[in-house]
Amino acid sequence: MNIRERLELFWAGERPDIIPYTIYQNEWRHTQNEPEWQPMFDAGLGVTWHVSPFRSETKEVEYLNDEYSENGEMYHRQTIKTPVGNLHQTWLNGWARKHLLETADDYRVMLWIVRHTDYTARYEEFLEMERKIAPYGVALSSIGRTPLQTILVDLVGLENFSLHLLDMKNEIEELYEALLVNFRKRVQIVAEGPGRFVSNLENFTAESLGPKRYEKYLLPVYNECFPILRQAGKIVGSHYDGRTASCKRLIAQAPIDLIESLTEPNEGDMPLEEARAAWRDKLFWCNIRVGHYMLPPKKLHDKVLDMVQRGSENGRLFAFEVSEQYPDNWRESIPVVLEALQETRQ
Repeated sequence: MNIRERLELFWAGERPDIIPYTIYQNEWRHTQNEPEWQPMFDAGLGVTWHVSPFRSETKEVEYLNDEYSENGEMYHRQTIKTPVGNLHQTWLNGWARKHLLETADDYRVMLWIVRHTDYTARYEEFLEMERKIAPYGVALSSIGRTPLQTILVDLVGLENFSLHLLDMKNEIEELYEALLVNFRKRVQIVAEGPGRFVSNLENFTAESLGPKRYEKYLLPVYNECFPILRQAGKIVGSHYDGRTASCKRLIAQAPIDLIESLTEPNEGDMPLEEARAAWRDKLFWCNIRVGHYMLPPKKLHDKVLDMVQRGSENGRLFAFEVSEQYPDNWRESIPVVLEALQETRQ
């Protein structure tokens, strides 16, 4: 079996020959030319690529990018120019230092952008990517974040989001509704297009919203939109890489097929056996904690098999991935994981 065949069985709730193991292309790309990867691919490792089967276009909007130095550090700055005003954001080493939305006027400009954004299918590009990255790469149909997570993660940032919930609640609500209109459009395009697995890159962690806001802003979107994808034969996975315990009852109700990037404490807050008890029929695509990759080989080997025992249903509903930072000792540790997974072979 190759990695695609294993993932297809995993997504279908069936048991592959061995537990699948993948790494995000976004992580792997940093060292993709290193020759040590090829033996890992031969041993079963796969690379997942998030590919949007649609393109977005916003007329009368110009994106300007430049770099500048400050206190010896190089910043990347983007300016978004529109007929109703401009927005700015900056990054340092890939991390946002200034988010797009800080004032009520910023929300007004972003609302205009969202309302003037159109989406069109690009199915051929998706299929071409599938062909290009075989046999070790697997394309995932990326649908993006739901509206409130888009505001929190992409547009505002956690600190400002907490303040805006109090000071600019109306602006958040109005932008949320506009983003929901666009999310529905993307759902329809993805439902009609190629790709078995639909990646909803939420980057959800419960302490940023809590159960009340999860129930108000996230669950209704899932209940409305994800059944459309399911009816089209898709498997829907949401990237929940943080803490989930306070929302576990609501997550159980959500029509999410797969919890992706699930991580045990201390990064997350639910051990696998607790997560399995709470979400009996959901698929788990789990991280191994970065610190565990640093364990001596025998301890890492045993940790992998222990996670399989606690998280899977007799080898079903379970896979591993590297979806966050991969370990510095990847050349030594990832082969240990692959060797351990050989022991899960039917």
